[in-house]
Amino acid sequence: MAALNRGSSSPSPSYERAPSDELLEMLRPGNFLSPLVELNERAAEGHVHDMHFRRDDEVHVYRGLTSLLSVGLKASHVEVEAHETYRSQTCAQGLVRKWQPEEGGFQEKLSDYLRDVHVEARWLEGEGAVQRDWAQVTEPWIPFDREAVLGNGEDAENFPQLEAARQALTEIYKETGRKQWAEPKLKGNKVDQLAVDYNGRLVIIELKDASKREAEVYYAPLQLLRYVWEWRDALKRNPRIWQQMQAVIEARFELGLTSELVSPHSRGIRAVVGFGSDRRSDEVKRRYKRVLDVVNAHLPPEVGPIETWALKRMPYEVGATL
Repeated sequence: MAALNRGSSSPSPSYERAPSDELLEMLRPGNFLSPLVELNERAAEGHVHDMHFRRDDEVHVYRGLTSLLSVGLKASHVEVEAHETYRSQTCAQGLVRKWQPEEGGFQEKLSDYLRDVHVEARWLEGEGAVQRDWAQVTEPWIPFDREAVLGNGEDAENFPQLEAARQALTEIYKETGRKQWAEPKLKGNKVDQLAVDYNGRLVIIELKDASKREAEVYYAPLQLLRYVWEWRDALKRNPRIWQQMQAVIEARFELGLTSELVSPHSRGIRAVVGFGSDRRSDEVKRRYKRVLDVVNAHLPPEVGPIETWALKRMPYEVGATL
């Protein structure tokens, strides 16, 4: 198959999410932003929170599927922001603003905000709960990022293998009757979870609530196929991404956000669809298997078949067939 035609001036893809030394210092125990790290260690106000590094020296704090706030290190101050949904709530007053690192009161304002902020149930239940639970696993891999995107990554539509898989699934859609199957579409641009396994492979994970939105469940492998090709292509174009990921992992380990120091040293990719409880109906399982067979035939040759996992206290692999 012909190689993609990329001009020599095409910018290299990147994964620049590691914190600067200055931001890392602020996050260390006893320092100004350390209350953000502590959120990953305990259930604050009855909720589990998940803190992640972002580009431009920012960290985001998630509850379920929603980001409750972003904290960015600027040249002369620390800027706390939130989506209008949360920023407009009374509890955000005094927290969402510019802070000077020598100020006091940040921990108190953060606690007040987390105690009183109203988050709609749709962000906390279903896939939100699946995201929350998978963020806490330590076996068989160590998660280190969520909603991962590449800078200057290749558009999915430029990969002929994805279009070939979509076309094959479109034939199934037509053959089985449009009222039964949803039309296959390539969508999504953020990887639900990135992890590294104990063999040093990058694990690209698409998470789904197995009991909801049947088409999203059985087409999950197609969505994952997009991410596999995007990241595989980016890693070949810019091998420094491996080091950029390692810098994120090391920063998380240093702060205690990650329990073990793992290294993506094998340069391999592992593709996973993850559910909470595997509550798929028999019909959804049947459709999922058909999609999986098509998608596996269009994976990069060096990537093994997509794995399907569920989570019930501990992750476990489920068979692709009924």
